[in-house]
Amino acid sequence: CGEIGGRDVIDVVTSLAQVLFFLVIMVSLADYIVGTIIPATPEKQAKGFFSYKADIFVENFVPRWQGPEGSFFGMFSIFFPSATGILAGANISGDLKNPTEAIPKGTLTAIFWTTISYLIISATI
Repeated sequence: CGEIGGRDVIDVVTSLAQVLFFLVIMVSLADYIVGTIIPATPEKQAKGFFSYKADIFVENFVPRWQGPEGSFFGMFSIFFPSATGILAGANISGDLKNPTEAIPKGTLTAIFWTTISYLIISATI
């Protein structure tokens, strides 16, 4: 074991920060899902918040864009940041051991999990 140089320390701290940020996101997603399972109180139901109900799910399953708030570009503006974040991950190819193998796998995996998480959240709204 030799000394850790300045660049190595930065790489280790950056990696730890990314893992910490990932864990915070995963805990937030799990908290959201658990929160949707907990039955809504009468006070929340009065405000329009309900737990899972089949009739509400069926009613909300097909989009009905109405008025200026519901448009293709409105939906695109929600999903677009996820794609730019995925592409930002592909831009670190210089730090990878085998970028030709890691970038396609990582990018496709990120697209898959981002899409799954968006679908899960949209199904619960």
